[in-house]
Amino acid sequence: MKYFGGCDVGSTYTKAVILDENGKMVADTTIRSKINSEQSAIAAMDEVLSKVGLKSSKDLEYLIGTGYGRNKVPFADENISEISCHAMGVHVVRCRYRPLL
Repeated sequence: MKYFGGCDVGSTYTKAVILDENGKMVADTTIRSKINSEQSAIAAMDEVLSKVGLKSSKDLEYLIGTGYGRNKVPFADENISEISCHAMGVHVVRCRYRPLL
């Protein structure tokens, strides 16, 4: 099974999620952000990785860092602004759930 991750490091909260290859969310967490954004990212990712039984973020196929501290997610394959992530989410949901004409 392939897994994909996201880590949103905000100034107040840090969120992490892992999806399986079918797009199903298999683990998520929300923690209070620490003063150090990198420590917040590591703590949140460690929590979701353990929920799935993975040992390291290297076990993920791809991981996106986003949010205020996105440039401090040391294991991210790519950093994207949260605004771009929101837009992509709307696009995916709209395409998936758009009523058939």
